[in-house]
Amino acid sequence: MYAQWILVLNKQFFRSDWVRASLLALAYFVTAKIGLSFSLLEHSVTVFWPPSGIALAALLLYGYRLWPGVFVGALFANWGASILVLPVVGMAIGATLEALLAAYLLNRDARFSVRLDEARDIFRLMWRGGIISALVSAIIGVLCLKWAGAIHWQQYGQTILFWWMGDALGIVLFAPMVIAFFRHRAFAWTPDYRKQATLMFGILLLMCLLIFTDLSKDLFGRQFRVFMLLPMIVWAALSFNSRVVSLVLLIVSFATLYSAASGQGYFGIYSVSNVFDIWGFLVIIGILGMTLAAVNFQRNRARIKLERSERNLKRAQHVSKIGSWELDIVKNKTECSDETCLIFGRPPAAMLSNEIFFSSIHPDDVEKQAEAWKLALQGEAYDTEHRILVQDEIKWVRMHAEFDFDENGKAVFCFGTIADISQSKLEEDKLRLAAKVFESTHEAILISDHNNNIVAVNEAFTNMTGYTLADIKGRDPKLLSSGEHDAAFYRDMWQSINMLGSWQGEIVDKNKAGKHFYKHMAINVVRNELDLVSHYVSISSDISERKEYDKNIHFLAYFDVLTGLPNRTLLRDRLGQLIATSHRDGTQFALLFLDLDRFKYINDSMGHSVGDKLLQSVAQRLQACIREGDTVSRIGGDEFIVLLREVDEQGVASVAEKLLHSLAVPFNLNGQEISTYASIGIALYPQHSIDLDVLMKNADAAMYNAKENGRNTYKFFMPEMNFRANQVFQMEKDMRVALDQDQFMLFYQPQVDLATGVVCGAEALIRWKHPEKGLVSPADFIPIAEETGQIVTIGEWVLRTACWRFASWQKQGLPMIPVAVNLSIRQLRQPNLADVVESVLKETGLSPEYLELEITEGIMMGDTKAAMEFLLRMRKLGVQMAIDDFGTGFSSLSYLKNLPVNKLKIDQSFVRDIGSDESDVAIIRSIIGLGHRLEMKVIAEGVETLEQLDFLRLRGCDEIQGYFFSRPLAADDFFKFVCAKPKLD
Repeated sequence: MYAQWILVLNKQFFRSDWVRASLLALAYFVTAKIGLSFSLLEHSVTVFWPPSGIALAALLLYGYRLWPGVFVGALFANWGASILVLPVVGMAIGATLEALLAAYLLNRDARFSVRLDEARDIFRLMWRGGIISALVSAIIGVLCLKWAGAIHWQQYGQTILFWWMGDALGIVLFAPMVIAFFRHRAFAWTPDYRKQATLMFGILLLMCLLIFTDLSKDLFGRQFRVFMLLPMIVWAALSFNSRVVSLVLLIVSFATLYSAASGQGYFGIYSVSNVFDIWGFLVIIGILGMTLAAVNFQRNRARIKLERSERNLKRAQHVSKIGSWELDIVKNKTECSDETCLIFGRPPAAMLSNEIFFSSIHPDDVEKQAEAWKLALQGEAYDTEHRILVQDEIKWVRMHAEFDFDENGKAVFCFGTIADISQSKLEEDKLRLAAKVFESTHEAILISDHNNNIVAVNEAFTNMTGYTLADIKGRDPKLLSSGEHDAAFYRDMWQSINMLGSWQGEIVDKNKAGKHFYKHMAINVVRNELDLVSHYVSISSDISERKEYDKNIHFLAYFDVLTGLPNRTLLRDRLGQLIATSHRDGTQFALLFLDLDRFKYINDSMGHSVGDKLLQSVAQRLQACIREGDTVSRIGGDEFIVLLREVDEQGVASVAEKLLHSLAVPFNLNGQEISTYASIGIALYPQHSIDLDVLMKNADAAMYNAKENGRNTYKFFMPEMNFRANQVFQMEKDMRVALDQDQFMLFYQPQVDLATGVVCGAEALIRWKHPEKGLVSPADFIPIAEETGQIVTIGEWVLRTACWRFASWQKQGLPMIPVAVNLSIRQLRQPNLADVVESVLKETGLSPEYLELEITEGIMMGDTKAAMEFLLRMRKLGVQMAIDDFGTGFSSLSYLKNLPVNKLKIDQSFVRDIGSDESDVAIIRSIIGLGHRLEMKVIAEGVETLEQLDFLRLRGCDEIQGYFFSRPLAADDFFKFVCAKPKLD
């Protein structure tokens, strides 16, 4: 309706120039009064001047002859401003010259379109109209104001700036608005667009209220920012046309000016500096909105043209089904139709060279096509069928070409056609395949007539059953029956075949040799044109292997792969059944939780293969100790559960002792005798719990109690045992919190060179300052950290903290001494440990030679290759290595002589009794001698007395650490201690 009204207005009223000029003068006058209502200072200059944009739009749309309308509108707009007549006339002339100059500058550019359909037209309008032409009006108008005495010379520059800003803003905002409403095509308003527009304008008005009034301050206690309107401008520009964008800009502009005029909202403070903000904001949103609208228009127009072109192209391709191509043989330049490109799997209009043609030929057809092309260049006809490879797909094409030859008989040009004949070739192949499918398929096919007498079988059937067609032709297929299915099974089968026309399922048949096998079979009825049964077709495949696979899957789901014992899933099922039976019959059963002692050490030191064999042998002995009907289950690692049905406490104790005695006998594994023991926890149903999970938990707690009481024993559950389990659980949880809250700290124990008596190093020792328990001994939490795996994270923290601390101290003047950090077996099993060490050294800036890593002898008892790679990498990096607690483990001298380590550390258990134990004296002498022969330093720990010190000094020990020289010190105390340069007397 609105579009029709604009059309009628254009045809009837706007044809007359005087009507157009009059309407222009009226529009100029009205909008000028609106603009003057926002005048600055005490004169009639405003930064909001819509008439400049309206005047320029009118001259661009209807020609220069409408300039009188601009002059009259400007004259009356300033007539009542208490200014003399001549200055008012001068200002009107300036406004008219501005519109004429802007229209002239824009029209003289052949690339400028008055429709403003392109973004570059918006920028031309801004530059030539909003910047250059507006400056002319500003200079003339301000001179007239000075002439009239309305301003002083001191205000001249500022007044020109404000005048120019107002005219430029009017052109940027209102010229595109007027052009959009009078020249642009109407928007196609669908119900969805109406809903979207309603939502958009609703949100826009709400945002204007929140931004340009004090409503947001009253509701939310803060003033919303104007940048929140930019998404609305983008929304309007990308979803609708320029008219809608103009309306959005108009609303935002008047809302902005209302904010400035009313003293509310974002522009509530109407100062000179705020004027620049208002002007800049309106210019930016005006340019942004109209530019995006123009870009969106171009995008939509291009999309429409492209869609029309694609439709025409698809129609032509559908009609012809043939592509064409031209080849300039001399220039080797090829041009192809879109259909040809599609045949070769290329996008329409893609460049297809002669090389691409030939490179696409199937390898088996290359030689034949090369010969045909060669003959065609000599004048022979070129009409071939061959295969091409298109994106790994084989297509059949037929190509025909005619050649042009020069006066010397040389081919210079050819024109050809290409047709995709893949479908016709496919049909031909189907006809050939249909004849071979019956024989070549891997599935067994049996065809019988309407009386169910066999008429044909394929080779796969013979391979499956051993019967040839000669053996069974004319016979009933029931000769394959295995006898494992009853009459009801076959009755249901034939009922489905007769009523539904098909049946499928699994069946057990027997082959010619009498062996039973599983097969999946589908039987379908074939009817003739009279809808009578003519044949039955049976298609089957041997699924015996799949059935075996299903059995294996069932085994994996319910049994432990290593030992063959029921796993946790099957255990819970049997435990549930046992609970139900015991509850029904009022009987009692026992759950024994068994954990192997020292298994982790055996597994780490001797390798997983030995550990696996040990677990298998343990499983066999456990099964030999129980009755039929009882259950032994492995639930993970070295943990087993034994279920004893209908048993009393005395009987449980007897079985537990039997299990312990059986496991105490050494195991002979590959010629190695390995001893292990077990700790057993016992929980009784229903005495200790009627809940499955609680019963297992209580047995677990009893097992841990058995471990704490010397191992190789059994314990019945008692309620107080849960306290220890909870204590371990709480400590595990507290350690996680300790890492997050920096509760761990490092103490440093100095190490002394016995030759010089000065500090030569330090060992970093972790301490835990619990907020409630105070200092927790490492002996209490380190084993739990090892068991739960938290030792890896804690160990990395120790390494990082020690390296960072020593690097920092060295910068503060600490003597250049190394810091020793212990690595646990669990850390050494981490494949990325070397990367972690390198990363820590790089991050902290500590030189590698000032880091000493202390490892235990057990590192070489597992994966020796990985351990040696780690040690060699550390040596290459420059890190010092020491063997801690030397002599307490299972040392291997063959490994020791090859280890890239620098130091042996004598365990304090040998040092403690030097004065009273000759064995310790002999061991220490041996370790010192061994270390020196292997060119290693030897350090003794736990030195607390002068007697111990003198002994070690006389025996040639290199270094010592212990309470005799210094206890472990906190960080600050250690720094002061070392800087004081203490010396061992």
